[in-house]
Amino acid sequence: MFNASKLNKDDLGFDSKTDANRRRTINPDGTFNILRKNNFFQEFHLYQWAITCRWRTYWLVVLAIYVSVNFLFAALYFFIGPEYIVGIENNDYSKFWQCYFFSLQTFTTVGYGGLHPTGLLTNTVAGLEAFLGLMTFALATGALYGRFSKPEARIKYSENALISPFKGGNALMLMLCNNKKGNLVEVTAKMTLSWLEPVEGGQAKRQFAALDLDIDKISLLSLSWTLVHEINENSPLWQFSPEDYLNKDVEIFVFLSCYDDTFAQTVHSRYAYTGMEVVHNARFRKAFYTDHNGFTVLDVTKMGTYDLL
Repeated sequence: MFNASKLNKDDLGFDSKTDANRRRTINPDGTFNILRKNNFFQEFHLYQWAITCRWRTYWLVVLAIYVSVNFLFAALYFFIGPEYIVGIENNDYSKFWQCYFFSLQTFTTVGYGGLHPTGLLTNTVAGLEAFLGLMTFALATGALYGRFSKPEARIKYSENALISPFKGGNALMLMLCNNKKGNLVEVTAKMTLSWLEPVEGGQAKRQFAALDLDIDKISLLSLSWTLVHEINENSPLWQFSPEDYLNKDVEIFVFLSCYDDTFAQTVHSRYAYTGMEVVHNARFRKAFYTDHNGFTVLDVTKMGTYDLL
């Protein structure tokens, strides 16, 4: 029988108190399901945002800055006077747009030669714009390089964790694999269980416990890897019924650490399963096979599929 006093506790930094409407702690994409309230200027970090935002957001913001800054300088040139820019045609309707295209050439330091400033004020504004353009493109290029060079462990996890037969009993199993080309070496895994435990007064308290793995480290993640926690007398899951996974608001956290030899850096990944994502009495299908040429083929699209027993 499982002895709670010998529980291998694992502190993840989460509060043990719980509310009835609490959402899952970690989202399927690995992000924490936590909203932060703070002063915007203390919370916001430009470089962090630039390398973590979505690609679509990044390019839209860069394009918006590019267009708006040039509109601002075009308005300044137009206010100073288009006659101070040599090459602008004497056409009232298009003078502003000619100022705008002159601003584009100045901002990008292209300088085709068809348009050029005259006068102290216009030359001063053009010099400031050229400096601002160089700095803007330097920052945008640095952020772009940071996005490309940022190491990321693209680990694909099975959508469900399974309770499968194992060594005459049962075990909690989940499957994962490397979702990109490249080698991940010295891969270590850690699994933690979280559940609600009734305490005196009727208030439930959230408990955390480490789940021992049959194998918690492999040298190379070249195929799929099934993490196995044997459910025996020493397991916190001992005597958990299928209903307990739902009633006790079970969450299973998976933390992965490995070395990416492409970036020559250690990368990390995390995932979480709720009680509703645990399938009982099932077994994973093998995700790889040997083809007629003798090559081992890993079918990533079928990784995590299972059969009910």
